[in-house]
Amino acid sequence: MKKAVVFISLFTLLCPPLWSQEQYGRFFQAGPIVKLVTAKMTLDSNEIDLSEGSSEVGYQFGGFFRVNVEGVFVQSSVLMSKVKTDLVFVDYQGVQGFNPRADFEFNTLELPLDIGYRVGNLRLQMGPTFSFLLSGQRSFLNDVEKVSDDYNRSNMMWHFGIGGDFDRFVLDINYEFGLSKTGESLSQLLGREFVPRQRQWVIGLGINILNDY
Repeated sequence: MKKAVVFISLFTLLCPPLWSQEQYGRFFQAGPIVKLVTAKMTLDSNEIDLSEGSSEVGYQFGGFFRVNVEGVFVQSSVLMSKVKTDLVFVDYQGVQGFNPRADFEFNTLELPLDIGYRVGNLRLQMGPTFSFLLSGQRSFLNDVEKVSDDYNRSNMMWHFGIGGDFDRFVLDINYEFGLSKTGESLSQLLGREFVPRQRQWVIGLGINILNDY
């Protein structure tokens, strides 16, 4: 959380022209957008080596639609997402020194909703992200298995962040937290429920194809 606050503060201080511009005049904005997702989790367990595993990297692509009314805006997006996770298990099933790695890959439909306030071309935003599992795959102990039917099909996370509009380009930097498929991955392999704390950065770049003033 502290890293998120510091990062957003630096972004604001390093972009003073955003504050000095006149009120952004477009009522509608819409276009394609791509996003990079990078995540780490924390978990109170000595069975998982978080120093080597637990990293998540992924990408999203799709489109966004935004409505601006005075200083307030609402933005919705429809995104296809692919995220890969790797976890290292320590002394798996009680075997000393046996530390196998499990790899997971999830394809999801992401529906983030942003509600925020605009100052010039700078945006402050927050809202939920609804996630729907389309397919999943697990690789563990030389066994590759489809896992879509074993997982919850829907999930929700919460995000907040900052954005900017530069002519037709749209930049968003969000900090997202909540439950993810990583918890279910651990539960499936170890046979009991795990609730890891998921934190991830989502950086998006879009292009506004509307020209409404």
